[in-house]
Amino acid sequence: MLYSHPQRPLVDHLLGVEKIMLDFFEDQKLDTQKAFGIETELFKSLIHVIAISHDLGKATKKFQEKLTGSNVKSPHSEISAIYAYAAAKECFSKADEKAKEISFYAFVVVRRHHGFLKYYIDEVAELKYSEERLVNVTKSIDKEFATWFKDQTHVEISPQKTAEIIDEISEIDTEIDDVLNSKNDLSSYFAINFLYSILIDADRLDAATYGRKFSKRIDFDTKVVQKYMESHFKNSEGIINDLREAVHKDVLNSEISLQDHFYTITVPTGIGKTLTSFDFALKLREMVKDSEGRIPKIIYALPFTSLVDQNAQRIKDVLSIDREVSTDLLLVQHHLAPNEYTDDEVGPLDEDLSSLLISGWDSEIIVTTFVSLFEGLISNRRSDIRKLHTIFGAIVILDEIQNIPHEYWKLISEVFNFIAKNTGTYFILTTATKPKIFIDSKELAKDKFMLKRIKIVNETKNLNTLESLYEMVDDDLKKDKRVLVVLNTISSSQNFFKMFEGAKIKRCYLSAGVIPKLREKVINEINKGDVKLLVSTQVVEAGMDIDFDTVYRDMAPVDSIIQSCGRCNRNYTIDMGIVHLIDLKNDNGTSYSNLVYDDLLVGISREIFNEISEITEEKFEESLINPYFERVSNYIAQSEKYLNALKMLFYFSQNKAIENPPISTFSIIKGFLNANIYIEYDEKAVELRNEFEEIQSLDPKEWYVKAISLFKKMNQYMISINLTKSLMENGPPILDRKMGNSFYLVQKDRLNDFYDEEIGFKIPQKDVMIM
Repeated sequence: MLYSHPQRPLVDHLLGVEKIMLDFFEDQKLDTQKAFGIETELFKSLIHVIAISHDLGKATKKFQEKLTGSNVKSPHSEISAIYAYAAAKECFSKADEKAKEISFYAFVVVRRHHGFLKYYIDEVAELKYSEERLVNVTKSIDKEFATWFKDQTHVEISPQKTAEIIDEISEIDTEIDDVLNSKNDLSSYFAINFLYSILIDADRLDAATYGRKFSKRIDFDTKVVQKYMESHFKNSEGIINDLREAVHKDVLNSEISLQDHFYTITVPTGIGKTLTSFDFALKLREMVKDSEGRIPKIIYALPFTSLVDQNAQRIKDVLSIDREVSTDLLLVQHHLAPNEYTDDEVGPLDEDLSSLLISGWDSEIIVTTFVSLFEGLISNRRSDIRKLHTIFGAIVILDEIQNIPHEYWKLISEVFNFIAKNTGTYFILTTATKPKIFIDSKELAKDKFMLKRIKIVNETKNLNTLESLYEMVDDDLKKDKRVLVVLNTISSSQNFFKMFEGAKIKRCYLSAGVIPKLREKVINEINKGDVKLLVSTQVVEAGMDIDFDTVYRDMAPVDSIIQSCGRCNRNYTIDMGIVHLIDLKNDNGTSYSNLVYDDLLVGISREIFNEISEITEEKFEESLINPYFERVSNYIAQSEKYLNALKMLFYFSQNKAIENPPISTFSIIKGFLNANIYIEYDEKAVELRNEFEEIQSLDPKEWYVKAISLFKKMNQYMISINLTKSLMENGPPILDRKMGNSFYLVQKDRLNDFYDEEIGFKIPQKDVMIM
């Protein structure tokens, strides 16, 4: 008996993987002719040959010895990929003129199913050097398995066949290059990544469950939001509540067609976009189900983890109206989220399987970050791409889309347009400031709400120092106003907060230098309503439901300024809230905004505000937002480079002569080189760090399972700030271990040297640390 994994027969595993891959495929009802130019039945045949070939190399004596504990090396992906190519070519030879191209994609998917995708030219070059070794490997493949494989694919396994295929693939790079140039689209990239996604997910699920599939589709009442609103807001009063109800009705009553794949909900901050967009997604889900016979998953993506938790809790409250909410219905996925998966029938699953289902987004509703979503779409890493098939055909809500960096607008637009047009994916985009990413989206909030809650007063010529800012804020506090000050760097915000040490008021501080455990405590204090002064960095900007009478905002791009405005008179409790726009400079006369933000974005913002001394909320769109995004949309160079990488399958290469960035370098987050710092704030933090030390002696696979759960708990005490010279020279020691990432460690007995209860990690005055 041949095995793929301990106690798992090889042939059973191959057929189990095929079944799960086909289940994924059938669930989505994907039109592969439209998406990839491959007829559906042939695509299913391609799935078949990839599945039964992917572990072919395990049918050798050496690999079987390895499974029993032998120390021998027995890599299996290369020889498996060669016969995936041969089987796919046999399958397509009579039916499709693109046989060699598609067969090569099968080779790539199988070759890299235990690694990461590479540039096809490098892949071809590497294969030729391995010919002699692979021919010898072929000789050791079990004869009975070879017979079974031939019955399945009509391909004979032999040393001669191996040499023949290697020679053919070694000459294929020019043909692939010609094909990609003639297409000049994203079809090849997404064909490979989709096959890669369903193979990796199916392979891992089958191996972990031994063929028992836990995941299943769950149906639920799509009227839950309306039930929730009736029970929670029935007696609510006030202008903002009336507006929230009006927007909700406006959006839900919009006439829509399933031919439209992009929708926007553009309303001012604080108008209840979460419930409205989720309710619309449920309506759309029901329409797709009735029309196409498939049930789309819902993916709710937000820019920051704090927003993910906040919005996920609201959705969980909604779903709880009808039922207990298990993870197979609602999944919260980010690096701080708990690593426990609960099934509504089975209950909590073990750590290994939980980690597997969470990382594969195995749920009806997924609430996650922009980073996680975009990694699933644009990446060369298997852990990222594994999620792709879940994104295809889903309903994706993108909240606060203005946080997508401007240089990626064209890239994101083309990627989203391709999968919307070809895979049945729908996008709902919510924002207070509508960037020009998707020109042809259908606006659902038709009524324009001309609110006059706030006005921006341009103080950039007057307020340039912390001392002048202190005088203004102190004067507001004496008038009993609740004040929020949003500064661009941790150091400037900490210095300003310290200026109020003698003030007899309730004051709080927030930045990325405060550990997550204490950030939650600060937010709870603010929500009680008795905090008179909050000093913060940009962490308060997007989605945080806080409300102050007056806001001071250091110079920033227009969309960031608008987000800060959303924390001023948010609930319309006073006649007019004031947002003072200031422009703080350091000792060298340089504006902090230029140290933190893209010079282009700040420059455009300055040009716009040069013409404005004062502006009220109802004029924001016409006079601030539209002119800003119109100018920003002209800068797309970085998008063009990555689009070319996608179209030419430039996943990763060590060839330094290639100037364009490979897909592997893409990240939706830009900025400084960050350092992780673990703060032993309390005894629980010490306990977790000791546990981290103890697992270092475990086997790597066992370590990984334990580490995933442990890191999520440790992250409550972890901060991430940009790396500076003074941190490297005078910071806490680095904890470096053989497994897991290194991080700076502030031990409990030295806590006061580096960490302050109120302001978090102590930043040297001249250090430029952001967020």
